[in-house]
Amino acid sequence: METPSVLQAVLRAVPLPLTAVLVVLAIPVLALVISSVQTGENEPWSLPNWKGIPVLGNTIQYMADNGSFIARASLAMRTRDVVKFSLGPTPVYLVTGAQNVQALFRKSTSISSDKFLLMVMGTVMCFTPKDYAKFANDKTGRLPEPVEGTAASHKGLRYWAEFHHHNARSLSLTSNTASLTAKFYEFFQERVRPYPVGEWKAVNLLHFMRSQMAGAAIKAMTGERLLERSGEEDLLGAFWDYDTVTMRLVYALPKWMDPSAWRIRDRFHQMAVEWLKKDFDPLSERESVPQEIDWHPVLGLAFMRDYLNWGKRIGLSVETRAGYFIGFLLGLNANSIPIAAWALFELVQDPSLWKAVQEEAESAFEAHPVSGERVLNIQTMLGLPLLQSVYAEALRLHVSVNVTREVISDTTTIAGYQLPKHALIQAPTYIASLNEKVWGTAENSASEFWAYRHIRYTTIHGSKDKKPEFAMAAGPSDFFPYGGGISMCPGRHFAKQEIMATLAIIVTTFDVEMVEWVTMDGKTRSDRPARDDLKWSGSAALPPDRDMKVRWRRRF
Repeated sequence: METPSVLQAVLRAVPLPLTAVLVVLAIPVLALVISSVQTGENEPWSLPNWKGIPVLGNTIQYMADNGSFIARASLAMRTRDVVKFSLGPTPVYLVTGAQNVQALFRKSTSISSDKFLLMVMGTVMCFTPKDYAKFANDKTGRLPEPVEGTAASHKGLRYWAEFHHHNARSLSLTSNTASLTAKFYEFFQERVRPYPVGEWKAVNLLHFMRSQMAGAAIKAMTGERLLERSGEEDLLGAFWDYDTVTMRLVYALPKWMDPSAWRIRDRFHQMAVEWLKKDFDPLSERESVPQEIDWHPVLGLAFMRDYLNWGKRIGLSVETRAGYFIGFLLGLNANSIPIAAWALFELVQDPSLWKAVQEEAESAFEAHPVSGERVLNIQTMLGLPLLQSVYAEALRLHVSVNVTREVISDTTTIAGYQLPKHALIQAPTYIASLNEKVWGTAENSASEFWAYRHIRYTTIHGSKDKKPEFAMAAGPSDFFPYGGGISMCPGRHFAKQEIMATLAIIVTTFDVEMVEWVTMDGKTRSDRPARDDLKWSGSAALPPDRDMKVRWRRRF
C-alpha cells in the first residue's frame, strides 16, 4: 500500500493518562503556534473541534480514534469537497471529489510525500543516521529528471531516484510479479495438501491466513533460509508484532515513552540483519547467481536479490538494507492478508456465493502439459468477473488510508482555495469508498458488502444470454486503495494476484461450513461478528477484530 499517513495515534502509543497530561500541557503553547501559522487568503469550512475542546479537540480525536474522526468528517463532506481542521499547529485540508483527488496524484512541484517517507525510514525502516542523512540531503526528487533548480548544487548519488526506481521496479514489472505469484502459488499449495481428503477439520480462518499465506509469500520472495534461520513460527510472530506497532513508530515517540514498540521493531529487524550477514551476503559474495535462476533457496527471487545488492553497491549499511527489506515484507503481507480474510469471511457466510465463485474459479485451473498436475492459470484467473468483484469489494470496504501530501509551494491551490506552505492535504479512502451517491444502489447501500457490485452484463451477439463482465462501479477518484501518483503502491499487482489466487485455491480445494465467530486468541466464542479493527484506521487495510472458526473438508 501507499506509504501511510504519518500523523497517527499518540494516544494509541502511550498510556491514556500520560498522553492526556502531555496534551493538556501542550494546549497553551500550541494555541500560540497555531495563531501564528500563515493561512490562505480564503479558507474552506472548518470542522468544529471534537467535544468543544479548544485548539486540540480535533488533534486528540484524530490521533486517538482516527476511525471516529473520519466518520465525523465524512458527515460534513456530504455537502463539501474540502474541509479544514488543525492537527496540532498544522492546517490540514481533507478533500474528496474527482478533481481534488486527482490533483494529489498528478506530477507536481507544489506538493510532496517525501517528508513522510523520511519519517518512515528513520523509525519503521531502521535506517542508520548516516544513511538517513543521505536521503534527507538529497533534494533532487524521485523522478528521472531532478527537481528544477537542484541539479547544479547536488553532488553524488541521487538516492531518492535510485530508491524509487528499485522499489517500483521490484514489483511493477510484469515479469517480476509473475515470478512471485508463481512461487507463492507453489508454496501455498504445499500448505494446503496436508489436509486429508474427505475429512472435516476445524480451522480458524484468519489465523490460517496469517500463518500459511504469510509463510508462503515470504518463502516465495526471500527463499527458505530466512524462515529456517529464525524458525517460521518465531519469524511470523515477530512480523505480526511489528505490524501492530508500525504506526506508533512513525510518530517517533522516544524510546523511554514507548519502549515496547522499539523492542518489537528491533527484534524483527535483527532477524533480517542476521539473515543478511550470515546467509545472503556471504553467499552472494562467494558466488554470482545468474539472473536466469529465478528463485534461489537462500537468496530468493532474482528481483529481490538485485534490490538488496543494490543497497550494498551504493554503500548503504546492512542495518539499513535490512530495514528497507522489512518494510518491503510489511507491504507484501500486512495489507493483502486482511483483505483476503475479509473476502473469505463473506464467501463462507453465503453458501450460494461460495458455490458461484467455486464454479467460476474451476475454469482457471488446467492440467500441466508435462506433469499433468492441476495448476492455476493466472491470466485466466485475473479475467474472472465475480472473483475480481469480490476482491474489489473487500478492498473498498476494508482499506482506510489517509493519502497525504505536504504543500511545498507558496502558490498551491485546490478547489479554488490557496493553501499555506507546509499545510497537509489528505484524501481519506474511507470517505471516498463509502460515498452513497457514488456506490449506493436502491437495493444495496455503500456500507454493505455486495459481491456483484462491480459486475455488468452484456448481451452475447446472436443470443438471448448475457455475459457477466467485471467493471468497477465508480472511477479511480472514488477508489484508490493503493494511493496514486508517484507514491502508488508498487506491490498492488502482486497483492491482487496473491489475494485472488488464495481465494481460488481455497474455494476450489475445500467444502466449508461456518462454526462460529471467535476472539482473536481463537479460544473463546464471540458474541458478535468481526468488525474492522480501527486501530489501523488511516494507515492500512483494516484487519478483522474477530476470527471465524470453520470446518472444512478437502475435496480432492
